[in-house]
Amino acid sequence: MGYAPEYEDLTVEDLPEYRTQFFKDHSKSIISTNDSPDVHFDASINPYRGCEHGCVYCYARPTHEYLGLSAGLDFETKIFVKENAPELLKNELSSKKWVPKLLGISGVTDCYQPIEKELKLTRGCLEVLADFRNPVGIITKNHLVTRDIDLLKRLRLFRASMVYLSLTTLDEDLRRKMEP
Repeated sequence: MGYAPEYEDLTVEDLPEYRTQFFKDHSKSIISTNDSPDVHFDASINPYRGCEHGCVYCYARPTHEYLGLSAGLDFETKIFVKENAPELLKNELSSKKWVPKLLGISGVTDCYQPIEKELKLTRGCLEVLADFRNPVGIITKNHLVTRDIDLLKRLRLFRASMVYLSLTTLDEDLRRKMEP
């Protein structure tokens, strides 16, 4: 990394303002599969592509490059929304081809990122999963998961729900440096 004197007097106010944009994702299916030995589940759903949390250490950032976008700022400022995620999920779980198994939510995005509070797509998917009693594992770092505790409890009656909560650090100073 080199020194650039033309940026010496640059302040935060001089930087461009970035606003998150949301785009419709017109996917025809929602369940993705993987065969990685590093992932606890071989099928997952992602109601969103991209993530407003914008964690610099996120392993999912490169997935935006498949869309012709940047793994940098585009990942957190250009979010693709699968508005019909619950319907797609219901259709796929209703298929005679579907064999019930653990379904991960958010292998490449946080299903409880801020927009979820408004759109409730994850909640809709959990309602479908509860109706089918299909096992689910959720990965999140957002407290919004507590909003859906009623559905998680319902699934838990059938030993069909797990939540993996990411805790970056207990050191508040370090958290401020690492988290968006």
